[in-house]
Amino acid sequence: MITMVAKRLLNFDNFEIMDILSKAQNLEREGKDVIHLEIGEPDFPTPKPILDEGINALKENKTHYTDSRGIVELREKIANKYFLEYNIDVDINNIIITGGSSLALFFALSSILDEGDEVLIKLPTYPCYKNFIRFLGAKPIYFKNLEELEKKVNKKTKAIILNSPSNPTGEVLEKEIYKFAYDEIPYVVSDEIYNGLVYEGNCFSAIEFDENLEKTILINGFSKLYSMTGWRLGYLISNSEIIDSCLKLQQNFFISAPTISQFAALKAFSSETEKYVKEMIKEFDRRRRLVLKYMKEFNWKVGNPVGAFYVFPYIGRDGKKFCEELLNKKYVALSPGEEFGCKYNIRISYSNKYERIKEGLERIMEYIE
Repeated sequence: MITMVAKRLLNFDNFEIMDILSKAQNLEREGKDVIHLEIGEPDFPTPKPILDEGINALKENKTHYTDSRGIVELREKIANKYFLEYNIDVDINNIIITGGSSLALFFALSSILDEGDEVLIKLPTYPCYKNFIRFLGAKPIYFKNLEELEKKVNKKTKAIILNSPSNPTGEVLEKEIYKFAYDEIPYVVSDEIYNGLVYEGNCFSAIEFDENLEKTILINGFSKLYSMTGWRLGYLISNSEIIDSCLKLQQNFFISAPTISQFAALKAFSSETEKYVKEMIKEFDRRRRLVLKYMKEFNWKVGNPVGAFYVFPYIGRDGKKFCEELLNKKYVALSPGEEFGCKYNIRISYSNKYERIKEGLERIMEYIE
């Protein structure tokens, strides 16, 4: 007899990006030259100071459990980051280190959602949000803009998930959405994993609107800005009630975040690492401008992708079919927009070498012509 939990897992949508990746890798095994523009992680190596710190931690036998909240030194550095960037004091006891930002998000939603609650999500959206929400017995409710958001708030609304800069669009959220969310919605879950990867203008953090953390659950980590996806290290900042709930989940399911990763991440905030990050941001921006140039040539509509490392053009045809045909005929891997809630879009990740991106875009040009 299948359990309720198993039934909820069966309701998960397939992660089509991984299906595309699998097909692309099969083609590579056949000897095809596939250009990857579907991957949602930086192609840069982890900065050397972080790597060296991780190696030192291994040599010093820092391989045992840590405090379930995370090592004090790392929480102090995270707190200092928000003081320096936003002039806001965050108590280290309002921070918990997790095994990746996705885990932080799952802890957060588990701490606030009841059966039948509704969670607002802005389209287009990261595909896993809805699966987390459904797994917990709640319901995802979608909106596209502030006007739609205002109409969809009701007595069942428990939270809103804000993601800025956005995966998949690369756009940043306007202040008005934050202000409305804090006025009308019990909890604001802010996924800020791409915060820092911004090439034009500024990007808000939820903490700017709620420095006492009464409504805020801020999710961040080291995967994107510091190219540490495989180190599996994220963190959550919130009020003591939320943190205590997340701590119980951490203690019972995971004990603590990966120890080596925590010690390595101490160097993420150093001036040596900052040099690597600045170079990465500079190169991402160069690639972004290249992709936007081709978007104009293709006559594909895009918004204002000033952050992350994605462009999400409207191509005016079924994105899934387009991606499948492009991969089979021109060996360029892209992500279908349907995965993110927009059937007629595709996501282009410019997390690849400049020359490879250019070649991939030229192949797309050949295909659409």
